Amino acid sequence: MHIPDDARGLLTEAIPADAGTGEVGSGLVAGVIDAAGHGDVLAVGRQRLDGQDVTVDTCFDLASLTKVVATLPSVLRLVAVGEVELEDTVGRFFSSAGWFQQPSLADVTVRALLSHSGGLPAWRPLFAEVSTRRSALGAVLQTPVEPAGEVVYSDLGFMLLAAIVERVAHERLDGFVRREVFEPLDMLDTGFGPLEGVPVAATEDCGWRDRLLEGEVHDENATVWDGVAGHAGLFGTVEDLLRYAHAWLTLDARLGPRELLLEAVREQAVARDASLSTGRRGLGWLLTRPGVFAGEGARGFGHTGFTGTSLWVDPEAGHAVALLGNRVHPRRGSPAPMHALRVAFHQAVRRGLADARGAS
Repeated sequence: MHIPDDARGLLTEAIPADAGTGEVGSGLVAGVIDAAGHGDVLAVGRQRLDGQDVTVDTCFDLASLTKVVATLPSVLRLVAVGEVELEDTVGRFFSSAGWFQQPSLADVTVRALLSHSGGLPAWRPLFAEVSTRRSALGAVLQTPVEPAGEVVYSDLGFMLLAAIVERVAHERLDGFVRREVFEPLDMLDTGFGPLEGVPVAATEDCGWRDRLLEGEVHDENATVWDGVAGHAGLFGTVEDLLRYAHAWLTLDARLGPRELLLEAVREQAVARDASLSTGRRGLGWLLTRPGVFAGEGARGFGHTGFTGTSLWVDPEAGHAVALLGNRVHPRRGSPAPMHALRVAFHQAVRRGLADARGAS
């Protein structure tokens, strides 16, 4: 399959031709793939202001795609082998969680953490409170929670999920996911930073760290986890993301048992207003809903990353789309232009594929 001409045009128009940066950053790389493994990729723009051209080999800071590309499959791997159950509570792994609190984080289940319905807040500035992985985990474990059930998209929940993986597996998330997920799927250019000696798209000129971030995680809280966290920190290329998407398209047994993968993309929780960004949640995945970033008529599931990355999988139509950008380069701004580009790009891809099917 090929990226339709209209979709290709949207990307080339979004990046200034003068080597500057526009509202969606300095570079974009997109890819599509079908269930048969046939795909197409396109790279436009540059890695940074006045830098080298981006290519299909350029690594991008995947930001919150870490949640579904690293943490989710790691948890599913442990569920598949019986080391973790979806109904296990945080208290099984960390008896000190939510100590002297009611409601208590100790009573929140793995399923609720995965579906963002465990009552945790969306965010807290850990990077301004603590300075080590151990103290970050301690702070998260004592975070007060609201009664479970309502969907609140939470970085903290995925920090905890990664900590559960590490406690059960007796190794850090990066080593576990590389061996159990990335290597079996031939995702050899995907991993946690810092990156050296590889082409990488720049992110923010960070005033807090006083440097331009290149191959160093953009997310401030992930820095406290030494760049290896359950919510952010992963870097990867478009072709690796397409390999990962293809595994979900085909319910690849290397990810886990078929029924477990299907459970991950079933509705687990719904926000009171399903049109909000929290929307309808599977296990980790955002499910299709009105206003979703994949555009009107989208089916399936996906996720976005703050830096300008996204992945969408449509099993019914038999294709997936990855779009990688660095919209926070050289500084973060409104996410609205990137959202608009995602919507338009996905809709153009669907129109082009429908036209191609109609002509065949």
